[in-house]
Amino acid sequence: MDDTYLKVSEVAKRLQVTRQAIYNWIAEGRLKAVKIGGKSVRITLSSLNEFIQPVMPGERIEEEDEDAGQWEPALIAA
Repeated sequence: MDDTYLKVSEVAKRLQVTRQAIYNWIAEGRLKAVKIGGKSVRITLSSLNEFIQPVMPGERIEEEDEDAGQWEPALIAA
């Protein structure tokens, strides 16, 4: 299979979202990715195209949350 591999930052830029949103979608299983080596994560162009779905006429769309995908640090209990 011949496919183009994209970095998380490249996908985030294309979709105009944060890198954390991409990592969240991967963790949720919504976006397929592969690990290369021990740490590097790549998304194939075909996986990205599969993830992006067209909106059909009359389809109900949930309102987009302005803060979706924004990382917030967890509170650390002392």
